[in-house]
Amino acid sequence: MNYNISQLSKISDTNKITLRSWEERYNFLVAERTETNIRIYSKNDLICAINTKALLSEKIKISSISKKSYEEIQKLVDDKFNDKSNVNPQIYIARVIRAALNYDKELFDSTIYQGFNKFGMYEFYLNIMYPVLDKIGYVWSVKSNVAEHEKFVSSLLEGKINDITKEISENNMSKDIWLLFIMAPYIFLNRDDNHFISLFQTTKMVEGAEKNIMDNWVS
Repeated sequence: MNYNISQLSKISDTNKITLRSWEERYNFLVAERTETNIRIYSKNDLICAINTKALLSEKIKISSISKKSYEEIQKLVDDKFNDKSNVNPQIYIARVIRAALNYDKELFDSTIYQGFNKFGMYEFYLNIMYPVLDKIGYVWSVKSNVAEHEKFVSSLLEGKINDITKEISENNMSKDIWLLFIMAPYIFLNRDDNHFISLFQTTKMVEGAEKNIMDNWVS
């Protein structure tokens, strides 16, 4: 998948002027150019931009980041993730989006699992999964023909909803908590385009999870 500078800017939450500055000053995230001189970025460029955003939030300077390869930048993000004292949501956001873009279920599961344990369900969905789903929804709007990607991400989401509804009912958590994550699939919806998760499918996911909670709630 390829992205223009506006799309990369929106998904990575990095200003277009900043992206151009990185290219001109540091020879970093250098885009390919079309015949009409339009910048085109690859999936790996997008992942690097998201990883860079996460590292900048760790107070690492772009002058240092720009000297590293994409692989080294990614390793830095993973090292931050593996630091048990680190509670930066941007690190988790970077890893979940990478997992979605690369069809990496193991990365997705390990990041989600650690995030739930470290932040708790409410904070994790509010500060990490909500912005992640919003960005993934925009990826789909850019590349609406990639049906297998949508299926992969939606199946991961459905699996996690099932896992967490079970955890909620078993641990008798506050009923208010499920409202936050149970509405998360609606972020994917775009009523003007058919390539997002269908309303019917989303509704069934929500109904199933809600029924699970209500049927198994421990009074």
